[in-house]
Amino acid sequence: MSIKLFPVLCNEKNMANYAYILNDTQSKQTLIIDAAEPDPIISKLEELNLTPSYILTTHHHFDHVGANETLKQKYNLQIIAPEKEFSKIPAADKAARNGEIIRIGSLEITPISAAGHTNGHLLYYIPKEKMLFTGDVLFNCCVGGLFEGTPAEMFESLQKIKALPDETLIFPGHEYTRSCLPPQAFNQPAFQPYLQKMFDREQGNTAPATLAEEKQFNPYLQADTLSEFLGQ
Repeated sequence: MSIKLFPVLCNEKNMANYAYILNDTQSKQTLIIDAAEPDPIISKLEELNLTPSYILTTHHHFDHVGANETLKQKYNLQIIAPEKEFSKIPAADKAARNGEIIRIGSLEITPISAAGHTNGHLLYYIPKEKMLFTGDVLFNCCVGGLFEGTPAEMFESLQKIKALPDETLIFPGHEYTRSCLPPQAFNQPAFQPYLQKMFDREQGNTAPATLAEEKQFNPYLQADTLSEFLGQ
């Protein structure tokens, strides 16, 4: 693996956002996905002795862009934002478009259009590393709310995710697992490996679920038709 990844929990008191610091070990370039809050991100960068060159933003909501301007001023970095939400992203420099590969160092990152939570939301997929950054489309055991899009758009976005390899690692925009899990999950043996990853994340460790696990435990990925998704 040519990436070192460091999740940073932000807005802990109310939003439990994840910002992700990615360091390309080949080129030594560093990027951030969803710069949620300045202080914890800067603290982690200083701890790691890393200087970021880029921010990739999944969507325009304030809790995913809250550190954009501060980090741009401090590090003189570039901010890459969804084309359809470009004007809403603070300090955005360059538009990301569905399917147009973003090359940063040795990394090739594919934006995937995923409307539903917002109209212009993007996922960021790194095929070589089997990593998918889902923003507020897909969480562990649940999905994001429909702030701008329709149920049909969210269903279509989830089908795009389901089409990826089962071993894909899922990195969501929030740590909502505990509140999303059904109460009975804590007593069911089948859930225990999934729960252990949640416990590990709550201790600050990197423990992503795989897409296969989300297909098994996330009810929103179990619908094969829009009617099933809508509970009809």
